[in-house]
Amino acid sequence: MMTALNLLFVTVCALLAMLWRRAARTASNNSRLLEQARNEVEALRLELERARARTAELARSEDQLQHIVSMLPVALFLKDPDSRIIMMNEACEQIFGVDFAKLSGTRGSAYYPPDQMEGFLAADRIAFESGKLRVEEEWLWHGGLQEDRRVQTFKRPVYDSDGKPAVLIGMCIDVTERMRADLALQDTLRQLRQLSDHKETTREEEHRRLARYAHDALGQNLMALKLDADMLHQRTARNHPRLHSQAGGALTTLDASIHAVRTLINELHPSTLELGLPAAVDWLLKQMERSSGIHCQLHLLNDASQDALPPRETWALFRMIQVALANISAAAQATRVDVTLDLAADALLVVVGDNGTGLASNGAAPFGVLALRERVSAFGGDVVVSNTAGKGTTLTIRLPGMQKREAAASRSNTSCIA
Repeated sequence: MMTALNLLFVTVCALLAMLWRRAARTASNNSRLLEQARNEVEALRLELERARARTAELARSEDQLQHIVSMLPVALFLKDPDSRIIMMNEACEQIFGVDFAKLSGTRGSAYYPPDQMEGFLAADRIAFESGKLRVEEEWLWHGGLQEDRRVQTFKRPVYDSDGKPAVLIGMCIDVTERMRADLALQDTLRQLRQLSDHKETTREEEHRRLARYAHDALGQNLMALKLDADMLHQRTARNHPRLHSQAGGALTTLDASIHAVRTLINELHPSTLELGLPAAVDWLLKQMERSSGIHCQLHLLNDASQDALPPRETWALFRMIQVALANISAAAQATRVDVTLDLAADALLVVVGDNGTGLASNGAAPFGVLALRERVSAFGGDVVVSNTAGKGTTLTIRLPGMQKREAAASRSNTSCIA
């Protein structure tokens, strides 16, 4: 009996010892787990504090950036991939004519005409698809000013790590005043050219009138006086030698006067101009060849519009060729000059070439070319100079033909009426 009780006691003690050890081990494990959990919670708390600090710093940085962007004089804006405005500065508000609070999160369809919105959205799509900087000028309705403004826009897309569109960075500049200044400058230049052309045409008409007067009045009177002096010279040959000699001197003086009048008439307005441009240029080349010894040649490719060429264009082209030949004769040291005329119906072409030293040796030539360009521009043409130092110069003058000038004049009149 005692043995059984002892055995039971020993067994119970062993079980209690085993339970104690297990409980001790469990308590130790729980303590370690609790400590580990406490450490993890502390680490999480520190990470949260650092995250809050980073968030606060980021918020401060964004706030500072927003202040900097708002102070920039250049208009800046941001759009999401759906072309909704997510940011814009004060300069952009002034150009767009709408506050950011009204445009935020929208495309702006309520504030701009449909045709302009269609252009804006198309430009955004092209910028996102190309991935490159897109620069263009577009019209933008300004509600405050109640007018369309000309705006130059710069757009560049930004993509996320997956290569998908994230945001569209935009910058715009109001170029309306610059455009108006450019148009005003162009209009002023056009008026100056018209004034210069009118002045040249008026002067040519005055020269023509003076040449006719010199021919009809002074020239005829000198010829009549010469006939009388010649008759006196012949009748005094036998009986009045002294008077005969004086009459001969008068004839010589009259011949010189008639020659001077003819020279003056040719300088004012050559009579060959009444026969057309080819005849006048041919006469001019012969005069140059006679006075300078330079071999001159005229090449007439087409004279289809010669009869339809107005006197204004005929006189202007003749004077241009005359100036070019005078420059060659004065400083080019050329031995040959070729002038080509192509008077087609759709275009007028004049080419003056020489084998002289070129423009490099003549400092005055560029100013002459500049004057020619200004004169030609009044007719809607252009001047091209091909110059090789030591090998000569080729001057090419192109003017639109009668058909093109009439069409341009018609368009100009239509636009003025509109």
